[in-house]
Amino acid sequence: MIGKCFASITTVCLFAVTGSTASSDRLALDFFGTPTCGECLQIKQEILFPMQKKHPEINLRIHDIDTDSGYGLLISMEEAYNVPLSAAIELYFPDTFLTGAKDINAHALRLIMRYLADPATWQKRDFLSPRVPLREQLAEKFRGFSFISILTAGIIDGINPCAIATMIFLISFLATQKRKRGEILAIGLSFTATVFITYLAMGIGAFKALTFLQKYTWISTAIRWSAAALAVGVGVMSFRDAYLYRKTGKASDIKLQLPKVVKLRIHKVISGNLSGGSLVIGAIITGFLVTLLEAVCTGQVYLPTIVLMTRQEGLRMTGWFYLVFYNILFVFPLLIVMVLAFYGLKWDRLAKTTQKNMVPIKIALGGVLCALAIFIVAVG
Repeated sequence: MIGKCFASITTVCLFAVTGSTASSDRLALDFFGTPTCGECLQIKQEILFPMQKKHPEINLRIHDIDTDSGYGLLISMEEAYNVPLSAAIELYFPDTFLTGAKDINAHALRLIMRYLADPATWQKRDFLSPRVPLREQLAEKFRGFSFISILTAGIIDGINPCAIATMIFLISFLATQKRKRGEILAIGLSFTATVFITYLAMGIGAFKALTFLQKYTWISTAIRWSAAALAVGVGVMSFRDAYLYRKTGKASDIKLQLPKVVKLRIHKVISGNLSGGSLVIGAIITGFLVTLLEAVCTGQVYLPTIVLMTRQEGLRMTGWFYLVFYNILFVFPLLIVMVLAFYGLKWDRLAKTTQKNMVPIKIALGGVLCALAIFIVAVG
């Protein structure tokens, strides 16, 4: 993935747009507005979308000027077309433009029909096009890798040593309780399902809050850079943990783990709720409380990932899908461990496996976090 990323960046640098002309076989219409603008919605529903549906040769592109990328492109368009006065709503044709809802409502339909009636005015010929800043081109390339980074983050978060430590204690506790295989399965499935629902609910809450705060530029910028700084800081700590653990082999040298007080609290929650007879209810309560407590550690990956989702128009539209898929990947290792426990997996074997793979796990965690930081900054 890293090789492809550098190849793409190199390609962008070599083929950066330096002229102000382009050609197309379709009628390009660029509309700039905001998703919450009533006049924008009216123009799209009454003029642009109907014309696009009726005439497939129209290439309609909608740009949100509330985003850095959309606003940056608008500035470039205004420079290319020599727009004398900016407006909150603008519509660009191959060689002219309309600004403001009043002019667009009055003249857009007539201009579109004029272009459609004479394709020679826009087919197989050069027309005005903005000079896209190199930063925007690079950001666009980084967006293509965001989906991969989000999915990778979900997997890495699931094998986070913080989460694995809880799995080890849970299995060891069930072993001391001498639970039957059927009881272990009931506890495991109930616990895993509750972790999934709780973690997803936390993600949805954070996603909605961060999306709402996007309208406040200074807050949005502060969140963006704070999330990037958090990701870099935790990533560097993870690399440090990998180095020290490989050198000494001592778990006590690992700094990026659940605080001792939180570990003890988790152990108390598990012991207190899984000792009685109501196994399913106990597992649900345990899963809920443990997820909240673990968030101190697992949130170090989760939060930057959600910030990345909210920074991009495309990911905001499909953010719910990504959140669900992320959480499926997050609980997948837990589900596997629970199934293996059903078939007799011992806690000491899981602990030894974790210790044996601690260095690559820490390196992978650090790499994902640093990549998230880069993407958060790059997509603006």
